[in-house]
Amino acid sequence: MPPRLAEIYKAGDIVEMLLSDEEGESWRPALVRDFQHPGLWVQTADRRLWFVTNSRRIRMRTREEGVL
Repeated sequence: MPPRLAEIYKAGDIVEMLLSDEEGESWRPALVRDFQHPGLWVQTADRRLWFVTNSRRIRMRTREEGVL
């Protein structure tokens, strides 16, 4: 069984979220805010909160530029 999101990410972690818009999908910087079973609350740079339950749409931040 794969690890749960709460076992991989902790509040305060800088991550990237895969979001869709008119231009397609792109990875955007975000900040893990809190854990709530079965997922995580994540805040993007535009201050919007997202509830993430799928590990395919979140990853650890790989670049340092533009950190929140």
